[in-house]
Amino acid sequence: MNSVDKALGSVFRRGRLCLMALMLLPESLSAQTITFVDAITLQPLDGATLTSDPPGVSAIVDGKGRARLDAFKGRKAVLVSHVGYRAIVLSPDTVAGAIVRMQRQVIGLEEFVVSASRFEEKRRDVPEQVDIIKRREISFLDQQTTPDLLQNSGALFVQRSQMGGGSPVIRGFEASRVLLVVDGVRMNNAIYRGGHLQDLMTVDQNAIERIEVVSGPGSVVYGSDALGGVVHLMTRAPRFRDTTGVSVHGGAFLRMSTANEEKTGSATIEIGGRRLASLTTITASDFGDLRMGGERDARYGSWGLKPFIVHTTNGTDSVLLNAVPLVQSPTGYKQMDVLQKLRLRIGRHMVHQVNTQLSTSSDVPRYDRLSEYMTDSLGSYVPAQSEWYYGPQKRMLLAYTLELDSMTGFFDRGRITPSYQAIEQSRHSRSFGSSRLGHRTERVRVLGFNVDLEKSLGKHELRYGLEAYANTVASDAYREHIRTGEVTYLTTRYPNGGSTMNSYAAYISHTIELNEQVVLSGGLRYSWIGLTADFADDRGYQFLNGRYTQANGALNWRAGLVYSPGHDWRFTALASTGFRAPNVDDMAKVFDSTPGTVVVPNTNLEPEHTTNFEVGVSRTMTDKLFVESHGFYTLYTNALTMGAYTFNGQDSIVYDGTMSRVTALTNSKEAYLYGAQGQLILEISKRMSVRGGITYTFGRVSTDSTDRPLDHIPPVYGRGGVQWGAKRVQAEAYVLFNGWKRLKDTDTQPGSEDNLQYATIDGTPSWWTLNLRGSYAINRSLTVQAGLENMLDTHYRTFASGVSAPGRNLQLSLRVQW
Repeated sequence: MNSVDKALGSVFRRGRLCLMALMLLPESLSAQTITFVDAITLQPLDGATLTSDPPGVSAIVDGKGRARLDAFKGRKAVLVSHVGYRAIVLSPDTVAGAIVRMQRQVIGLEEFVVSASRFEEKRRDVPEQVDIIKRREISFLDQQTTPDLLQNSGALFVQRSQMGGGSPVIRGFEASRVLLVVDGVRMNNAIYRGGHLQDLMTVDQNAIERIEVVSGPGSVVYGSDALGGVVHLMTRAPRFRDTTGVSVHGGAFLRMSTANEEKTGSATIEIGGRRLASLTTITASDFGDLRMGGERDARYGSWGLKPFIVHTTNGTDSVLLNAVPLVQSPTGYKQMDVLQKLRLRIGRHMVHQVNTQLSTSSDVPRYDRLSEYMTDSLGSYVPAQSEWYYGPQKRMLLAYTLELDSMTGFFDRGRITPSYQAIEQSRHSRSFGSSRLGHRTERVRVLGFNVDLEKSLGKHELRYGLEAYANTVASDAYREHIRTGEVTYLTTRYPNGGSTMNSYAAYISHTIELNEQVVLSGGLRYSWIGLTADFADDRGYQFLNGRYTQANGALNWRAGLVYSPGHDWRFTALASTGFRAPNVDDMAKVFDSTPGTVVVPNTNLEPEHTTNFEVGVSRTMTDKLFVESHGFYTLYTNALTMGAYTFNGQDSIVYDGTMSRVTALTNSKEAYLYGAQGQLILEISKRMSVRGGITYTFGRVSTDSTDRPLDHIPPVYGRGGVQWGAKRVQAEAYVLFNGWKRLKDTDTQPGSEDNLQYATIDGTPSWWTLNLRGSYAINRSLTVQAGLENMLDTHYRTFASGVSAPGRNLQLSLRVQW
């Protein structure tokens, strides 16, 4: 190369550098900053850390993805790291003002989890199986509700009785045997039932930062109800600004879906200062009636179809043919959710947080009950119900958290959280042709108090705390004449004299890292739960009039081992126990689980206990392939199962005008469950990866003769998908699948929650769906998303569900960040 070429090359290089400098001049003049964004979505990577070489200087990226470089002046290099992204090394003297796109790391080797011990710890040191759904996955999956999100993530199985619901199942345990926790506060209350729940609907997935699903008993850390596992929902928190001034940013999105004519809008605004920060999220949704899949199994012709619609005029019911049989009418409803968090930082060691969550809905049709019918001698349809709906599902949480850091010798970190929850649920039903509409309303108030502390002593980590919760339940009921408005007597669902349930607990857990290969952990918790129910009904059936009390205590333990002989292998072993005390719903309710079957109170119930053993193995090969599997065996004693019962010596009584078999919850002698879960992650290239998982569960109730199926056991299920990502573009094709749930594996006892009446004559058929989803970042502020779910328009129902799943569904979303 001659001197002229060298000179021209130098000029062009200098010109390019000058142009870049001019483009970045405003940022450079205001501060020596650098901005980090996700290479695909272009969204800021808040929380990334910068450390210097040589060490001594560090910085944290703020909510807009920016970090100051002033302190790094003269340093040779800066290491930038963020969980879930590939670490990079930069020269601080040459990158000021630049925008750096960080590449995702498909296999997370250094992830942290919170739910296993209530404090952040390395996932590699935790023997429990923990599945994590992060915010970026939540946004990309773009689901309508939190149950939809969990179902489509493949983390667990979800049952549905109506569109406005969704009940998670972990290792064969459902509803009140799976603990729901939001921001460290337990959601399970005195009326969480053993059947199917819809409470998960009241947590707005658009306000969630991450979800951690812990499989297996969690009673040492969380107490009663965590038999199958824990679903810990962690909502977004406002971020402080490390510099002077105030930052304001936020986002919004609109989404439309075709399967149920969904229209959802959500907006978030975050304000951050050095001492005070605020975050507000509001989401409103309007869901129409749900269309099921049109491609049907010929063996079960009309399965799932509702051939009629009930029309009421001037108090008179009539049956009309359903002109669009694939549309499940009525299933539509509306919902609104609000999250407000305020954080105040005082000094370096103390943060105050106020967390307010509100959720409400319109009436939610109970579709499974509305789809039941008979035919008369002329072949005409005779529906069982003209009306059956839940009233507005209302949940309010007000929690204050005091976060403490290194203030005394007793702990390094601590959290103190008093909380208050107000929940209202109601059920409204009217038999076909009846002029009386029944109204039953339950109001629950919950006062909670949690103290959680952590202390490190060399290789030892201690975590300990106290917990107290006080539940009060008020239940009322009446019948209303739909033409005259006359009000008459109706039995309440729970004791009309009121009920209370109080719990107190203390726990301690210990983790020791013996060396780089072996981590041991263990823990103990003592729980005490007292329950009082006042039956004061001088009419109707007069169930057990008087005051009934229970007091139950339990000592739970866990012991775990993690052995990592090298960077690639990891072995785990865990033994633990679970505990669940009967609540007001178990001991004192009166209701018809299915028409023709009535559940009556049983005050002689004892607590349920589980003893769980599990092992796990995983291997990471060249950071490109990750394979993991877990196997478990659970011994389940005093299991609460529904069975035949008598009331005043009678095995059948008239309830709500229908002759009904009498059933009640009773303690079975013993049950057992076992199963396995496996997953695989393969990074084919920097742009393409494959991920898949499968779960199998088997459960039986031990008897003197042939063991019978335990209810709530889902069929084999799983998810597999291929992801592709490049600059601005992300796409995934994935399959969701469920195996057969045959009659021989289904609980057929009266009152069983396996809901045979909503299955085929052979049980619940297997199914699979093909789904496609993608997003395109137009710029850092604007992203469009599209999804085509159930592309083949397959008709299916998840096991035990009384409503068919959506058919082919096109989703379109527009997201704005600022």
